[in-house]
Amino acid sequence: MYAEEDLPAGWLTQFRRGVFSGAGLLLLAVAASTVPAFLVWLVPGADTTPATSAVKAAALVTLSAAHGGLRLDGDSVTLVPLLVTGLLGWLVAGQARRSESVSAVVGLSVGYGVASGALAHWAELGSTRAPSLRSALAGFAFVLVVGGLARAADSLWPRLSFRHRRIMRATTAVLACYCGAAALLVAGSLIWHLHAAASVQASVAPGASGLPVALLGLAATPNAVLAGVAYLTGAGVQLGQHTSVSLAGVQHGPLPAFPLTAAVPGHASTLAGVLLMIGVAILAGWSAVRLVAAGPGRQRLLDAAAAAVLAGGILAAATGLASGGIGAGALAHVGSSWWAVGGGVLGLVSLAAGLCGLLARWRPELIGAGAGEPAADRPRLRSIAGSGSGAGENKAAAEGQAGGTTAAARTAGKSGTAEDRHVS
Repeated sequence: MYAEEDLPAGWLTQFRRGVFSGAGLLLLAVAASTVPAFLVWLVPGADTTPATSAVKAAALVTLSAAHGGLRLDGDSVTLVPLLVTGLLGWLVAGQARRSESVSAVVGLSVGYGVASGALAHWAELGSTRAPSLRSALAGFAFVLVVGGLARAADSLWPRLSFRHRRIMRATTAVLACYCGAAALLVAGSLIWHLHAAASVQASVAPGASGLPVALLGLAATPNAVLAGVAYLTGAGVQLGQHTSVSLAGVQHGPLPAFPLTAAVPGHASTLAGVLLMIGVAILAGWSAVRLVAAGPGRQRLLDAAAAAVLAGGILAAATGLASGGIGAGALAHVGSSWWAVGGGVLGLVSLAAGLCGLLARWRPELIGAGAGEPAADRPRLRSIAGSGSGAGENKAAAEGQAGGTTAAARTAGKSGTAEDRHVS
């Protein structure tokens, strides 16, 4: 018989445990956000602000990471620094993987949502606040989606066939190509305009008092990278109603005094942008075809197209999360069109993969044909162990398959000569 403590917990018990885990997860996320908030609070000149304001500021940032939104002087703020959202998603995914069942994940979502609503009611900082109901619903949906995807990925990955795993690896390669190229593009533009960025930083808050602005710029780095991805796909990025950056050119307008906006180029070369877009697409398409190289040519193209679809969907979802607005005025929309980014990745990578597949018919070494085959399917040499007696047979067993045929022939020839002599 089983002891009572050895029996698995029922769904209601697991749900209840998930509720408490969700509330604790929110407190952990707020504690992690409180560390940089206290760094800002310790800045000289801010010592007149009570310490509870730093905690409330960290709570507001954590609540907005789930895209519940904020209210600043009556204006709605939906633009969220994506780095905070990514860190929150990492915490949620880790907790969901450790959950016992699906009911525990649902309890985790309910607990996080209820705790978010209660925290939003407490964390009012002057005229800045987070709507309680919207924060609760956004927190519930965010944890449920991220936690469900994390558990599904853990359970489905071992069941995937070798072909499907190749497609997932090719998807990762396409994402790495676009995000890496976009990060280099944004970093290069920011370094090129480093003097302007330093001037903006000094004008907003010189010295140690500029720490809040620097931390906010660091948190918005993924947003800038996704803006670079939108530029590389031809979709372009919109920075309010008066500023836009695309392959067609740059339209300038008033921008907020924020150092990261110094990365917006003064002018853009259409030819250089088009060449860069084509180069990144070819690199991504070649990487996808190379990682799905096992199989016939038509299957390679289909698998590469599937990787392009998955990569386009992921980048479209990330672009939607990175977009938002501040109020209803000039900065009502900041970001890119998610469907244009996803469609651009799909079309460009599929076209580039098709060209690489055609080139592989004449030059298979360009994509490393056969590199993706499993080890069990590759031809290998085997050594043939001899079972008879005689010097010729022992030599054939030692030389292996390549020299076995020659040694066996020589042995047969010697035997035949001895037999002829015996007969004569």
